[in-house]
Amino acid sequence: MGGGPSRKVGSSRKQGKKPHKQLSRGKFEARHIDQVWEDVRKPANAVHVPGKSGPKGTTANVELDEDTPGYGKHYCVPCSRYFQNAQALVDHEATKPHKRRVKLLVNTPRPHNQKDADAAGGMGAPDNGQKLRAGDSMMQ
Repeated sequence: MGGGPSRKVGSSRKQGKKPHKQLSRGKFEARHIDQVWEDVRKPANAVHVPGKSGPKGTTANVELDEDTPGYGKHYCVPCSRYFQNAQALVDHEATKPHKRRVKLLVNTPRPHNQKDADAAGGMGAPDNGQKLRAGDSMMQ
C-alpha cells in the first residue's frame, strides 16, 4: 500500500539559492563605503552641479533614467539604492540595515582610498626636486 519514493519537483537546485556568480556580482555593482562617505557629507545642492551630469542617484537632471527603478527619482544616498516610489524609500529608511549604514557613515573617520594605499606602498607622488626656472641651468 505504501507508495515509492516521491519525486520532488525542482529538486535539482535548491529554490531561493543563487549561484556563486550572481552573489559575487552584487559586491561590485554597488558603490563602496569610501565613495558614499563623501556623498553623505556634501550638502544636498553640492551633489549635483547644474548643467553637468551628476553622480548616480541625482534627480536634478532634466531627463529621467529609464533603466533605474522609478526612473531614478527615489534614491537613498547612504545605501546607494534606487526605489520604485517614495513610499518604498520611506519604508527602507525605517529598516535596520539602512540605520546601520547611516550610523557607520556618520560616526567613522574617512575610509582609506587608493591614494592612501599608494602612499603606504611607497608609490606616492614623485619627488623630483625643485623645478628649474627658464634662466637656470643644471651646470654652473
